[in-house]
Amino acid sequence: MKIKRMIAILFAVSLVTTGAAGCSSKKDGGGKKEAMGKYVEKQVELPLKEDEEAAALTEDGGNGAVLYSRNMEDGTYKAYRYDGGRFEEEDASWLNSAIKSGGTLSKVVKGEDGSLYALYGDENAMTHIIRKDGSSSQEIEIPDLAVKDGNGIYPLIGGIRVDKEGNIFLTVPVNGEAVMYDKETGGKIRSFQGNQFSGLLAMPMDVRDNRILLAGPDGSGLVCYDTGSGEVAEEIKYADMAEDGILRLGDSDDCILADSKGLHHLTMGGSMAEDLVDSGTSAFGIPQTNILDLAQIGKGDYTVLLSVQETSGRSKHEMYRYVYDKEAKAEPTHTLRVYGLEESAAVRQAIAKYQQKHTDVRIEYKTGNAEEGTGTKADSIRALNTELLSGSGADVIMLDGLPADSYIEKGILADISGVLNEAGKESHLSDNIIKPYKKDGKIYQIPTRYGIPLLIGSSSTTEAFKSADALVDYMKDHAWDDVMDQVDKESLMKLMLNMYYEDIVDKNKQIDTKLLAKLMETVGKAEDNGEGSVTSISTWGSDEGQPESDWDVGKFGSSDKKDTLSSKEMKGIQGMMVPYHYLRQEGASPSDVNGIFVPHDIAGINKASKNTELAEDFVKMLLSEEVQSIDVENGFPVNEQAMEAWIQSVEETPDEEGGGISIAVGKASSDGGEGEASVEEVITFPHQSEVKSLAETGKKLTVPVQKDDIIREMILDGAKTYFDGSTSAEEAAEDIAEKADTYLAE
Repeated sequence: MKIKRMIAILFAVSLVTTGAAGCSSKKDGGGKKEAMGKYVEKQVELPLKEDEEAAALTEDGGNGAVLYSRNMEDGTYKAYRYDGGRFEEEDASWLNSAIKSGGTLSKVVKGEDGSLYALYGDENAMTHIIRKDGSSSQEIEIPDLAVKDGNGIYPLIGGIRVDKEGNIFLTVPVNGEAVMYDKETGGKIRSFQGNQFSGLLAMPMDVRDNRILLAGPDGSGLVCYDTGSGEVAEEIKYADMAEDGILRLGDSDDCILADSKGLHHLTMGGSMAEDLVDSGTSAFGIPQTNILDLAQIGKGDYTVLLSVQETSGRSKHEMYRYVYDKEAKAEPTHTLRVYGLEESAAVRQAIAKYQQKHTDVRIEYKTGNAEEGTGTKADSIRALNTELLSGSGADVIMLDGLPADSYIEKGILADISGVLNEAGKESHLSDNIIKPYKKDGKIYQIPTRYGIPLLIGSSSTTEAFKSADALVDYMKDHAWDDVMDQVDKESLMKLMLNMYYEDIVDKNKQIDTKLLAKLMETVGKAEDNGEGSVTSISTWGSDEGQPESDWDVGKFGSSDKKDTLSSKEMKGIQGMMVPYHYLRQEGASPSDVNGIFVPHDIAGINKASKNTELAEDFVKMLLSEEVQSIDVENGFPVNEQAMEAWIQSVEETPDEEGGGISIAVGKASSDGGEGEASVEEVITFPHQSEVKSLAETGKKLTVPVQKDDIIREMILDGAKTYFDGSTSAEEAAEDIAEKADTYLAE
């Protein structure tokens, strides 16, 4: 059962132990009482110079917080004390005496014993712990940290705390354990089981007064152990915690949790939480953001250090302060409703940025898949249609997968030409993306980002995909194994819908049953490989990963089939890494797919909205350079200044250490046998010239593929009845057309 939420205005008493204040109220001009008091966010300007980056933040027992920085040129560290108003530089020689060239600081904490401790990794990725000793430091020997696993990797440590006796507590995210080590011998005393955070170098944990607090093993909340006995002392029912949280125990039976959902106060043994700061109105909710450290610099005064991933793959750091303001309105004056069938990181980004600037507006973001078990996608669309046709519904509608043309015909969507004109005064918007959406001089919907589908491989084979009829003819004399390696019928059918949707489903939503039947017969010739189509990050024999787009079909760079093709939708710079690595090796060039682009985050405004001005402002935020300059892997920006910022963020020859990833690569065995030897290659970010070239390709695309998700699913489900032999292709196509007609008549 999910935890019941309780916001600040419902608290009747002041939470003195955490500094959370109660609420006041005052009368407005009409005599109505207005709830007052809430935590407000303020970005803190960091004192860092151009060659410095933030490394860690720690609180200092009521004496403010200390920010540690690293010089990116020589690897030395500095310390800056923050009192809530300004920074003062302090000595950090104790770090520099221990962390040599190649080492990287990850955490600094003040133990309950009053000493400062640091966690850092050396050039071999082995973790070390040091304790401040005047202007130098002393290493704390933990034998377990020097033991490699079966893959030759040292233990990955997510966090450190120290109790009042000086015993060390380390978290191991991959198995969810927090391990207590003896201060003298470094030997393991006992371990405490928390929740597993696979692949993350962060894990919620705090130690205080012989207690250790962790995310519970079953994911239902937090668990507090007695560090002396190892027994469970208390629990907090809290099933709403994200995986990126930081915990701080309070003086009493309470704690503070910071995660991507906001800043929360919880009480031991309880099942209710006070949301001090909500992610939707703060930096906590911005995608591409990781919480590094949380420091309480005074009662009810919290400071958070965040890492924000930039388009280039590098990270920048931001710091925010949260203080209770009794004069601030507890509740926003206005509410703006946004709806989309599926969750979007780009929309979340815009919501967070918008609400940071408009604190008197709350944005309610609802999606069709927000809750599990509430019905099908068709049910979600029908419920939305009922609202819209009754003159209600969301103010801003993200139209991806929705029957947008039908909404325009029924007069549901407002003309947003004026919005685009205003947005175009601040930044130039891509004409080729906007123009296809003009109807009689008006625009009712606009993609705020777009994907670029590419065919990668033999140019002669690429010609076969220029039209549906050309492909049908070509495949009469070819097998799919000779055209695209490692494919299955379902993925191929999705690809056919992507490429030829406007030929299959005309502007009147009528299905060309003859063409659909031919395509099903063509796809039906494929022999499923039993594992589904190759995924977007698989290459040269690697089968791991998950597809990011239903355009992602076919294996990259098959060593024994040089003329095969793969299809890939480019939605961001990181998504270019593997395909362009292959293209670079083969000396090949990608080609667009018949001038097609894939619209993403398509925004429209409900004509019946009572908040038209707010809705227009939000759409402008979606199109702004501020939002579009961030790559969230959901499409390239339509804002051309933002696209230029993407290009400039990437180096012409990216450094392997500056964002490269290692992948397992299958190569033919050296002895000429049938097996494949697995080797490792480093995949870097694409080169600046490659990003620029792809952007130029994007400027030439003029054909949007905007599918009605219900009709799409009808076609895919109907095709399966042919693939499994239940019906003929003609019968399946006729049945699909009949169902589509019934759906459109509703």
